[in-house]
Amino acid sequence: MLKWLDAKGAESQADEAVGEIERLIPKEELAPAGAARKKQVAKLTTMIDRHRRLYSSSGYNIYQKAKFANRVKWRLRDGGYADDFIDSVVRLLII
Repeated sequence: MLKWLDAKGAESQADEAVGEIERLIPKEELAPAGAARKKQVAKLTTMIDRHRRLYSSSGYNIYQKAKFANRVKWRLRDGGYADDFIDSVVRLLII
């Protein structure tokens, strides 16, 4: 039962994903639509694909998956990112 509630791996992966997002696209540099935005999206897509594969192969149970998504969401929100950006990132990471 205790192992089922152990979400340290999910939280660690979430922290790593958010750290990469913050490094790749600082909130101050979130570009409006256009060429700069396409470049940022390309970088973000590569990072999200890598983390999605890790997430999919992790074997997380429903509690751990929820902890992962919640950690990403709140770390990005605390970092000052826009809600629509956060929702899109979380959705892409867990689908």
